Amino acid sequence: MAHFDFIVAGSGISGMVFARKMAEKGKTVLVLEKAERAGGCLASASYDNFWLELGGHTVYASYASYISAMKSAGMAADFLPRKKVPFRMLTSAELVPLTKCLNKLELALNMPKAFFVKKEGRTVRDFYSAILGKGNYEKMFRPMIAAVISQDGSDFPADMMLKSRPKDKSLPRSFTIKGGMAQFITKTAQMENITLKTSCGAESVSYDGEAYTVVTSTGENFTANNFTAACYPAEAGRLLKTTSPEASAILSSIPSAKVESMGIIVKKGDTPVEELSFIIPAEGEYTSVVSRDVVEDSYYRGFAFHFKPERLTSEQKIAVIEKALRTDRSKFVHTAETVHYCPTLKLGHEELMAMLDSIIVKTKGLYVTGNWFTGLALEDCAIRSTKEAARASL
Repeated sequence: MAHFDFIVAGSGISGMVFARKMAEKGKTVLVLEKAERAGGCLASASYDNFWLELGGHTVYASYASYISAMKSAGMAADFLPRKKVPFRMLTSAELVPLTKCLNKLELALNMPKAFFVKKEGRTVRDFYSAILGKGNYEKMFRPMIAAVISQDGSDFPADMMLKSRPKDKSLPRSFTIKGGMAQFITKTAQMENITLKTSCGAESVSYDGEAYTVVTSTGENFTANNFTAACYPAEAGRLLKTTSPEASAILSSIPSAKVESMGIIVKKGDTPVEELSFIIPAEGEYTSVVSRDVVEDSYYRGFAFHFKPERLTSEQKIAVIEKALRTDRSKFVHTAETVHYCPTLKLGHEELMAMLDSIIVKTKGLYVTGNWFTGLALEDCAIRSTKEAARASL
């Protein structure tokens, strides 16, 4: 039975940042991933040297922890500034600027409240309805937030959304990665001390007071001095049911939204849709469309549609995409699909996470990370994993 210093369940940003931190300290790390591919919400589709993001797509200059991890992977030369192209709101069948969806009188009457209405203890709906007006919230801001997090964020804690962070002025305000955001996953998996197994999920975890034993979906058994849950909350809760029942109960209570993404690559000129970065639908079967137009390419354009779960078949999704792009599927040179999960947060979440932290420290060698401790951004993954890695190094 192979033994490691750490076993990490989950190969998304959270798991791989943690694994990298430990491997850099000379620890041996086994990363288990139940899906066929590693990366979680980092999913890059490729065709003829053109890549398209099906998940996370942007790094901001304020993402200090994640940028540090990418630099440690030797990726600084791969940072590509995003070209400035517009956002558009899809109303009925028309693409319009977001500002066109705002009632300016309602905005003028409510904006002064921004100086004294606090985010703390308020939902996204309560806070932004107060400072934008209820009509503006429902017509423009609610779909915009849903586009960012691929679910309705109205009941999320307002102070966990759209955070302001210090920016590194030596970097572009926002950028992406040459070859695709999943390059970080690939480079981390290639580290000497890291073993990555895909299509090999953790089925059960037990702890005898000295070592963790993990039984996998392929029937293999591995042991380690430490175990890290880096998967979505309900899955982490399932894995810790025996090892830490209190932690399991908290984790299992946090729901996640399923996101079904389909990416389409077409030749330039095969869709009349203007150059843009993002389409935000007012209503419909998908929450957003993310374009690759932010990075110039001589031959292709790419669009990732993030669909609401379990509503449409692949054929039906393609029909929706044909209509949105005003083209025919015969023009699609490449199609790719993936599924990932985005946690759903409610008021009181930060207090719940503080309670979780007070529980997991009681079990030696147990760590939990994800993008749902301080927020849902890529940076929140890296912040939490960096914090847990520092605790593991004590």
